[in-house]
Amino acid sequence: MEPLAYLHLQMRLEGKVLVNTCLLRQVEIVPDEELPLILVARLAKEELVTYYDEALSPDLQKELSTAKIEFPKIGALLDILTSHHILFEFGHYKTYVFSSQPVVDPEVLCLPKHDARVTSFGFDGFASEVYAIEQDGSLVSACVSTRENGACGEAWVYTLPEYRKHGFAQKVVSAWAKSLLEAGKVPFYSHDIKNTASANLARKLGLLPVFEEIAVTQL
Repeated sequence: MEPLAYLHLQMRLEGKVLVNTCLLRQVEIVPDEELPLILVARLAKEELVTYYDEALSPDLQKELSTAKIEFPKIGALLDILTSHHILFEFGHYKTYVFSSQPVVDPEVLCLPKHDARVTSFGFDGFASEVYAIEQDGSLVSACVSTRENGACGEAWVYTLPEYRKHGFAQKVVSAWAKSLLEAGKVPFYSHDIKNTASANLARKLGLLPVFEEIAVTQL
């Protein structure tokens, strides 16, 4: 699958769709997600794509489209928003996919979201299946789809601080990813560009980066 197709899959997971070649529309309410004013993505082959909220005026869209940017430097776009007295914030994220079939460690449990151990760990508010490692009757590391639909899912992983650096996160993410792949879905792993721990985990898992994106949202 091409990087652009992966980007569009993840956008749909977040409730967003393209309404033409460069305009975005929110078609589904997804917790903790909102339609960005501007979405700039650099694909794995260095191609840049830029999308705009369809609610922006045509004149502003045209002005933004003429801005010269060199990812991740998007100051020209931000200056235009400022000149129009639009308050904003932005985040920079990196997304990966699995380049090979993950190997599942037998230590990893697949638990239903209403299992008491899952509830105690705080992972009962996500997808129905949670992949976890247990120590002394309690979960110490777990991975679950923070969002999932019929085509793909995105990982949420957490390990208790005192149990880190034991490879537990790699094991639970691998089990989660294999379950999605077996269901014919794409497992996405994403992180804030400043999150070095998540970036290190992606490297240890041997994940394939497919795009980076900067989302500018209105305050």
